[in-house]
Amino acid sequence: MKPAVAPDPSVAAEAPLLEVRDLKTHLFTDEGVVRAVDGVDFTVPAGKTVCLVGESGCGKSMTARSIMQIVPPPGKVISGQVNLQRENGAILDLAALDPKGREIRKIRGREIAMIFQEPMSSLSPVHTIGNQVLETIRLHLTIGPAEAKRRALQS
Repeated sequence: MKPAVAPDPSVAAEAPLLEVRDLKTHLFTDEGVVRAVDGVDFTVPAGKTVCLVGESGCGKSMTARSIMQIVPPPGKVISGQVNLQRENGAILDLAALDPKGREIRKIRGREIAMIFQEPMSSLSPVHTIGNQVLETIRLHLTIGPAEAKRRALQS
């Protein structure tokens, strides 16, 4: 099954940037199944900000991890769609991709990213933040050091 849909320029301009439909992520534990994300639906229009709000432990972070296909074991996205509008207008269902596959790895950090709340678990204290941002840019784009630095300073 191919998750990508051919772009249609007339539809792409109206399509949401991200559309999450009936997303379900379960944790399979010795004590039973935990429904961490259970039928989540929302849309992120292009150029808009959407916030997920809820009490601690309600599934906000697990929803974000599910979208990016970085659910830690014993969790697994079991159903739903996560449709991302690509730069070329094509729609790609991220939930249909192999979480460890090359295609999703190319998308993470370039087209979609997550900034974790706790900086010590996301950033290395051994390297400057600037160098870590530069590393991410250089990992996803084929550009030289000067252009990477220019882009990092724009952020």
